[in-house]
Amino acid sequence: MSIETPHVVGVGNALVDVVAAVDHAVIDRHALTPGGMHLVDAEAAHALFQEVAPGVRQSGGSVANSIAHLADIGVRGTYLGKVADDDLGRTFREEMDGMGIKAPVAVSEDGAIGTGRCVVLVTPDGERTMSTHLGAAVTLAPSDIKEAQPDAFDILFVEGYVWDAPQGAAVIETAAQQARAAGARVALTPSDPGCVERNQGVMLNFIAQHVDILIGNHLEIGALAGQEDPAAALDWAMCRVGVAAVTEHEKGSLVADASGATRVPAVPVPQVVDTTGAGDAYASGFLGGIALGHTVAEAGAMGADLAARVLGHYGARDGAAARAIALPAA
Repeated sequence: MSIETPHVVGVGNALVDVVAAVDHAVIDRHALTPGGMHLVDAEAAHALFQEVAPGVRQSGGSVANSIAHLADIGVRGTYLGKVADDDLGRTFREEMDGMGIKAPVAVSEDGAIGTGRCVVLVTPDGERTMSTHLGAAVTLAPSDIKEAQPDAFDILFVEGYVWDAPQGAAVIETAAQQARAAGARVALTPSDPGCVERNQGVMLNFIAQHVDILIGNHLEIGALAGQEDPAAALDWAMCRVGVAAVTEHEKGSLVADASGATRVPAVPVPQVVDTTGAGDAYASGFLGGIALGHTVAEAGAMGADLAARVLGHYGARDGAAARAIALPAA
């Protein structure tokens, strides 16, 4: 446990969002579906980035976003991931540092692998088309965690996507064991239903062995539980962990601990501009509230408040990239 301000450590895929205004010909030339999300290989990512760079940049990744939002609620954050020794890697480190977030991210020694990036192409009609290459993020190794994870903190927050990497299972196990040695609780987000489908066996085993706090939307937790009803999914979670939160978009969230379950309403938003990153923000508020010693209902309310702030603008965080996504291409 930390002895000062509560401290949350996150482990996930380190990415940089690169927002660029383009015409429709760029979308066609790179065989992308307008408005779609695409996972691409290194060659395709390099070709696209070379054409649209430098763009407006902002560090990202699911758990990285959650750790970044901790700065809004007075909780310390540390982020562990992996980048390359390139401009995007420096962008990631410098931006996290500028927010007061410690990010001792490892740097890949393979010069041919660039920092993971999500290129967001904005066409004149305002449509957003995304192309993501994970790059150096998937080279994160257990040794990187051993070297960088703090000796004292309160909560370890693990991103399910890490299991998709070659050494992902070993990375997560190492982080969890070190968290236990530090007296910290372990929190998990399943990331998405597809990630659950790909990694369900190892994810369920990890929950049984290590997880104290489970947080995700009703589709993610439902996929783990084999339940379509959010309340049933929460009941399943509470048979396995001490604290759980199941979000349901505009319906708010269901949160629970040993004292029972509570429905937390969503915070009204005058206009929902973009839902990207709302779950990341909710997780930040919820885990931050738990780390601060609040009840699960109070923590859920903190999560709802941070999620509402994100829903009011484009992108997973505020800043130049979010404003750039809102602008039509020139």
